[in-house]
Amino acid sequence: MGKKSNKRTNKRKGREKLSLIPNSNFVADAGKGCYIVRQENPGHIIKFERIDPFDFEENDVPDIAFDPDVKSLSVCNVDRIWKVAYVTIYETECVGRDEIVFETGKTTDNNGETASCITFIVLCPPTTFVHLCYLTTDDVLSVKIESDVQGWSKHPSPDDTHPQLLGFPLAQGPFLCTQGEHGHLTHFFSGNLHAIDLRCPIGTPLLAVGDGIVVQSNTNKSLTGIAVSNLYEWNSILLQLDNQEDPLFVEYVHIKSSNVCIGEKVKTGDIIGFSGSVGFSPEPHLHFAAYRRADPDAVTVRVHFVAKDGSSYLPKAGNYYSQVGPSTD
Repeated sequence: MGKKSNKRTNKRKGREKLSLIPNSNFVADAGKGCYIVRQENPGHIIKFERIDPFDFEENDVPDIAFDPDVKSLSVCNVDRIWKVAYVTIYETECVGRDEIVFETGKTTDNNGETASCITFIVLCPPTTFVHLCYLTTDDVLSVKIESDVQGWSKHPSPDDTHPQLLGFPLAQGPFLCTQGEHGHLTHFFSGNLHAIDLRCPIGTPLLAVGDGIVVQSNTNKSLTGIAVSNLYEWNSILLQLDNQEDPLFVEYVHIKSSNVCIGEKVKTGDIIGFSGSVGFSPEPHLHFAAYRRADPDAVTVRVHFVAKDGSSYLPKAGNYYSQVGPSTD
C-alpha cells in the first residue's frame, strides 16, 4: 500500500507567459521539435496539395515520398479517408517555406543512445499530398526517417462522460496542463481523446485518484523523446476504481517508477509511484487517461476532477492545477 501524501500545495511564482497553438488545446513549448500540421494551421510546411486519385491508379504510391530533384519530403494520401502521419527525421536540417529552419528536439532509446530529430504530426485529408520540408543534405540516402501512417481513428462518442469525480493525480504543484482533451499533439484519436497532460518534474509523487485495485504496473522501459518509435513503448500504472455499477479504469503514463503491484488495493491519495518522461515524451509530464474498459483497444471517457471546495473541473491546456483545484494566482 502506498503512503498517503500530506504535503501542502506550493504556490508557483513568476510563471512564464504561455503560447497556445490556436484551437489545439496544446501549449506550444511543451513539444520542442514537434510540428503539428493541419490544413487550418499548416505552420511553416511547404504546402497542402489536393490530388486526383485517378492519376495514381497505375502507381504504388508510398505513404512517405522523397522528391530527389528538390529534396522535399511529403506525406501521400491517395485514399478517400483521413489519415494521421507521425514522421521523424533524424540528424538532418529541415527547412520549410520562406526558408524557415525547423528547430530540433531529441530522442533517447532504451540503450541510452541520444539523437537530434524533428517529428511532424500530420492530419492529412483524403486525396491530399502534404509537402513537409526540404532536406538540406547532399547525402539524402543516408538520412534516417521513421514514420507511422494510419487511418484516423475517430472517437465514436466524443461527449461520453463518466459521472465519478476524481481526486488529483499529482502531489505538490500546481502543475501546468500542457495538453487537454482533443489536443492536437497526441489527443485527437479514440484511444487518447479525453486524456490530459500535466507538466511535472521527474520524480513527482503520483496519487491514486480514487479507491481501487492495481490492474497493471509496467516500469521496464527507459526511452524518451519525440521519435515515432516511442509511440508504442512507455511505462504506466492502470487502476480499476471501486465502481461496480459503472466501471472506470484510470491510467498514469510516462512514469519513472511504481510503488504498487498488480492486485494491490489503494485508497484515494495514496502514493502509487513517481512521474517520469518515458515513451513519446517531449518533456517530463504525466499523461492521465480514463476508460470504461481495460482492453488495449478501449476508447477514452471524459472525467472531471473534484476541487477542495467540492466543485468539479476539467483541465485545459494553459492553466495550472493541483490537489486544491484550478489555480487562480
